[in-house]
Amino acid sequence: MTARTQLTPLQMVQDGGVAEGAGTAIAGLVAGGAYVADPPGPNHLFLIVNNSYTSPETVTVRAGGNGNTASGGANPGVPFEQATVGDLVVTVANSATELIGPLTTGRFTQADGSVSIDFAAALTGTIWVVALPYNPISV
Repeated sequence: MTARTQLTPLQMVQDGGVAEGAGTAIAGLVAGGAYVADPPGPNHLFLIVNNSYTSPETVTVRAGGNGNTASGGANPGVPFEQATVGDLVVTVANSATELIGPLTTGRFTQADGSVSIDFAAALTGTIWVVALPYNPISV
């Protein structure tokens, strides 16, 4: 199995701004997929996907226990009950940008703590992973 490529989230700050940067080219991620290590808690991670291909293509966020781990090995099982809902498959229109999430960790966290993302074979474009600030106390 091919190891997944790690994507590093842009960490948003409370009441502030963060430059989005160049993102990561999707073409290099199609073969093995991508992952985000140690997500920042429930409902605090989302994806921005730009599809530069000439037709609509899909992005799949794998449910826990489905697909390969970050290292490319077989996934040992479903870590959380919510993972039984299954994968999230989002179609991104051609020449469009789609926001995906926020992603719930109970559904998408793999047994090794990562979140796995796969791409349709023809998809080209750019992906950004954004982590919202975590504030356990709401005011």
